Amino acid sequence: MKKKIIVTIIMLVCFLAGCSLIPKFQQAKDEYLETRVAEMLEELPAEEPVVEEPAEEEPVAEPEEESVEETVPAEEETEEVEEPEETPEADETPEETEVPEEEPEPEPEPTVESDDPTIYLGDADWMDEMETAEYWTTESGELTSIAFENGTLKLTALSETNGWRIASTPVLENAYIEADVKMGTCKDTDGYGFIFRVPESSGYNRGYLLGITCDGRYSMRKWDGLAGESGAMSWLKYYTISEWINEGTNQSNRIGVMALDNRFILYVNGEKVDEVSDDAFAEGFFGLYVNRDKTENLAIIVDKVSYWTDPQEK
Repeated sequence: MKKKIIVTIIMLVCFLAGCSLIPKFQQAKDEYLETRVAEMLEELPAEEPVVEEPAEEEPVAEPEEESVEETVPAEEETEEVEEPEETPEADETPEETEVPEEEPEPEPEPTVESDDPTIYLGDADWMDEMETAEYWTTESGELTSIAFENGTLKLTALSETNGWRIASTPVLENAYIEADVKMGTCKDTDGYGFIFRVPESSGYNRGYLLGITCDGRYSMRKWDGLAGESGAMSWLKYYTISEWINEGTNQSNRIGVMALDNRFILYVNGEKVDEVSDDAFAEGFFGLYVNRDKTENLAIIVDKVSYWTDPQEK
């Protein structure tokens, strides 16, 4: 029993002695570790900042987010750029430049539809605006006198007999002839007009006479001064009233005749008033005549005479 107690005491002493050694061992171990750690720490300071710097560079990712934020306004700016690209205004400018004013082009259409020969026949083949006496004899005769004043021809009746002056132009067959004429003081059957298809070698003493009167009537006659002792005058169209004639004193009219073979279409102021037929004279010269029935020294003023060869009836 005593032995057991002694053994137990010895073990306890040894345990306690061991326990005292452990702290010493631990202390030595700790001192070793501290010195070793210190040595390692001395080596690490140069490397630690390198390790820490990439860790600090991680916030650099934040500026990348800022760059993304900057691209967003850039996209917003592109939207602003699209706004100026709106070029409807540029499209509107051509709308302003549209030239609806050019629509007046339809104006020529009435000219195409007109029955006035001076319009649809185009330019005349011959025209005399009476600036000179190039195509007319100026010597006074027993029946008429002629003078050129202010770009006009003045033909005055010296007798109650029809008197005319023939133009020195080529012989005409099918043609439209027209004259702008103003008659001075006049009355009733005082009148004027054309003599046309006057045959050659007839002494200008044959042909057709188309005329209008002071009281607003037109007529057409055929004259053969070589028939019988005093010649023969016959009516192809007796005096007929027309609304197209400007009647009375100091009135102007355009008088015209279209000769197509044996047909004669009569015009006043561009309007067709009648048509007659006859085959006595196929071609010839033309001239102007004046007929004094009521007024002494009856005179007409001719502003222009024109003709178109081979016309087409409309």
